[in-house]
Formats: sequence, structure tokens, C-alpha cells
Amino acid sequence: MPVIQPPSGPIEISDPNNVPELFVNGPSNIMNLGALVQITFTAVRPNVSELFGGNTAPKFRGVVACRLVMPTEMAQQFARALVTSLIAKAEQGEPAGRA
Repeated sequence: MPVIQPPSGPIEISDPNNVPELFVNGPSNIMNLGALVQITFTAVRPNVSELFGGNTAPKFRGVVACRLVMPTEMAQQFARALVTSLIAKAEQGEPAGRA
């Protein structure tokens, strides 16, 4: 079986399925699985029955919004890129919560 060589230059990116953005605002979890890292993101939401039932103080719960699984090396690159981006934004005097 022939071995496929990794790309040596830029890779064209496309989004033919218009993958949606996910909003996450709750606790997350990171599991190191050796060669892989799994990141679970959650969204905190009110109890729908209570919310639409007129309760002004509904109970909230975290719902898993997505799980990302990636090679450990990619997770390390992602972490470095995220930190670099957040530091650059802070040095520009922009609040961390603004896009």
C-alpha cells in the first residue's frame, strides 16, 4: 500500500455544507486520550417547560453542545494559537469578550 505524503504547501479551505457556528457558554471538559484530545463543550439553558410555563426563575442545566476530538499535536497548536490571539487582543486594549 503506498504511503500518502503530507501536504507541503497551503491547503485550500472550503465550506460547501455551511457548517453552523455553535454557541457554548457552560462548563467544558478536556480529556487527554494519549494520541488524541477530546474537548466537550456545553451550553447552559433554562428548563424549557418552566420557561414557557411562565416561571420567572426556571432551573438551568448544562447541555452538551459539541465534542471535538483531535490529534494531541493539533490540540497543542490550537492552544498556542488561541493564547497568542487572546494576548494580541489584550495588548490592543480590547476586552476579551468582544469579537
